[in-house]
Amino acid sequence: MTAIGERATTPLILPLLMLLFAVGDLSTSLLVPSLPGIAREFGTSNVTAQLAISGFAVAFGLGQLLMGPLSDAFGRRPVLIGGLMLFGVGSVLAALAPGIGALIAGRIIQGAGASAGYVLARAVVRDIATDDRQTARMMAPLFISSGSMMICGPLIGEALIPHGGWQAAILAGLLVAGIACVWVVSSFRETLTERTTGGLNPIRMARTYSGLFVHGRYFAYLMTHCCAYGASYTFIANAPFIDLANGQAGPLGLGISVGVVMAGFLTGLLIARRLAASIGVPQGAHYFVIASLVPLLLQIALYQTGMLHQYLYLALEFLILALLGGMAPFTAAGVVIEAPGRAGSGAALLGASQMLTAAGVIVVVGVLNDGTMLPLALMQVTLLVAAVVGFRLTYGPIPKAT
Repeated sequence: MTAIGERATTPLILPLLMLLFAVGDLSTSLLVPSLPGIAREFGTSNVTAQLAISGFAVAFGLGQLLMGPLSDAFGRRPVLIGGLMLFGVGSVLAALAPGIGALIAGRIIQGAGASAGYVLARAVVRDIATDDRQTARMMAPLFISSGSMMICGPLIGEALIPHGGWQAAILAGLLVAGIACVWVVSSFRETLTERTTGGLNPIRMARTYSGLFVHGRYFAYLMTHCCAYGASYTFIANAPFIDLANGQAGPLGLGISVGVVMAGFLTGLLIARRLAASIGVPQGAHYFVIASLVPLLLQIALYQTGMLHQYLYLALEFLILALLGGMAPFTAAGVVIEAPGRAGSGAALLGASQMLTAAGVIVVVGVLNDGTMLPLALMQVTLLVAAVVGFRLTYGPIPKAT
């Protein structure tokens, strides 16, 4: 173990981490309104066009498995710079894509690069936080930033379509990543105080990840976060093809619908930040997910009786994502708390798992999509029930909040 840097606690570090954490979600949300247009332009199916989202998600997830150990071995700063530069290369290739295959390839490179900011923002929080509850409090702004980008992204992406099509959305994401890269180069001080030499050894890496995966409490947070994230992300990717979200069954257009729902996620994050000082991490992780099932089941019941209109659908989806947003900082804090000395790897495994879950459910719901909200809602119920049951089985007795 070798010391490589001094702990950074400058006032500007949290805003930078918020920006780094949000680059990936912003680059996706900007592109969502363009998916139907991409399918038409390249003469392909909606499911194929969605690979621009799910392909990004897979690379975004798998990239974190490498970025985490790289940062544990060489430090957070160089890996952040390299990841942002890789994102830039992917952005240029995607913007110049002559066909759907090239666009998907560029998006995959983008996702691999964006993974560095996403996983390392959480690792840096663990580097500088002084206790578990401060870790949860510092996680909340990261997700608030991400949620804000997910609200603004579809609105900006929709506004850019008349002025530059889907390419404008790609270039807007590149601009934000460029700002983040300049910020890191100019002012970010290394936060990792000890590096783990040999962390890139494939056998050791496999042992690290497998050891985390079978750790009961770590796995409880991991699985809960992944299921809830999949439930949230699936709405974003499938909203362009759902009548109650894309304006075919109501007056609100796609950008407004996605923005309204993502405002729920942001609301939940703000609530979680308030509660983080007074509620324990396992309580916050578990009970928010249980509560999210109530509006979801009500949504399905109203749809089955023909009483679900666009405003009510979006209001209930807003509430679902608010509760899942309230959960997110607690599960994110839980995985790094349960991975002492391996914060980079612990955050990486979480990020990879959540994005692979999201990519899988996006494809499944895309195939099952019939233009209604029902396939999406049933997938959300399946994921959230699995999260609730799985947490109780793998975490063990949940202590009373103190």
